[in-house]
Amino acid sequence: MKIGIYGQFYHANSGVYIEELLNVLDCENIEVMIEEEFFRLIHQNESIKNEFSHFGSFTSLDDSYDLFFSVGGDGTILKAANYVKDLDIPIVGINTGRLGFLATVNKEEIKATIYKLLRKEYHLSERSLLCIETDPPTEGFGNLSFALNEIAVNRKNTTSMITIETWLDGEYLTAYWADGLIISTPTGSTGYSLSCGVP
Repeated sequence: MKIGIYGQFYHANSGVYIEELLNVLDCENIEVMIEEEFFRLIHQNESIKNEFSHFGSFTSLDDSYDLFFSVGGDGTILKAANYVKDLDIPIVGINTGRLGFLATVNKEEIKATIYKLLRKEYHLSERSLLCIETDPPTEGFGNLSFALNEIAVNRKNTTSMITIETWLDGEYLTAYWADGLIISTPTGSTGYSLSCGVP
């Protein structure tokens, strides 16, 4: 089994959980590859610098990975999706942040969760992605032309409202006169609803 690990930050209060994750994977002889910048952050921590130096690092993923661990909160999962793209690699969100609508693995349950994953005792929650194309092409997107939460069309260089003509499957839908338009996936709209305290 080959597992990739990604995190945006290395905080002192999450260090013990990152170390536990790496320890369990190491004891199970799993091939572990850590995102290059996160790998550097981990090795700046003196307490675990030498212990996991044999792990490799990556800057991009391929289809040889079985699972992808996102260590942080929901924002980290949104960034993790940029690595996974359309490779169909399941993302396992370990919540070391505050809110966890997507990062549902509690940091105190890392070991038990990994053992369940190894025994294939899990189910996949498939998510829709949005893809954006512009005409003419816009350089600002680079390779990140998709989103797990939402895509926002905003006004630029004006304080006036704008008119946004919308088409659905090639058919005219309506025109909005607004500051902008947010097109959201079910994941994004559910997250916003939950954060506002509704079901």
